[in-house]
Amino acid sequence: MGKAAVVVMLVLAGLVTMEVGARAQTRQTEHTLGLDDGRTPLPAKLSELDWLVGRWVGTGLGGECEEVFLPPRNDLMTGAFRYARNGPLVFSEFFSFVQTEGGVVLKLRHLHPDFTGWEDKDHSVTFPLVKLEKHAAYFGGLTYQLTDDGMLNVWVAMRNRNTQEIGEVPFEFRRGPLESAPRD
Repeated sequence: MGKAAVVVMLVLAGLVTMEVGARAQTRQTEHTLGLDDGRTPLPAKLSELDWLVGRWVGTGLGGECEEVFLPPRNDLMTGAFRYARNGPLVFSEFFSFVQTEGGVVLKLRHLHPDFTGWEDKDHSVTFPLVKLEKHAAYFGGLTYQLTDDGMLNVWVAMRNRNTQEIGEVPFEFRRGPLESAPRD
């Protein structure tokens, strides 16, 4: 192998190492990853998340949950989540997967039942895309995984206020119908 070929291989190896290092990830919990400080989100397209589109119903946090993902439009894939326990709504979320130059970022805002926000009016919770597989998307601290039998598992890394330890909260969903639920 010639000297020029060795130099090219070393340069390419350095670029690959820089690319992998730029997206270094740390396991936060059993099912969630975090993006190391100063690292960039995984470059991806919203179309790679189209397996999420639809209405999902299930359980989590000891209650009933619903999540709806709309098809991508204008570099956004928007949706909503709602959580009820023993009947009444406890909170909801509105979110968008945002296509940026650097990749996909998930932004969400939590809302009380009276529609007042948890976050300041100009802020949202942001999750950068860390890793993407055929039917799994790992955002920093939040993972979506579609199983072979059609179940959507979601895990969210959360810090315990008392112990400051990070644990994960699981959610399990199945595709639900789009028609409205029966009225009480």
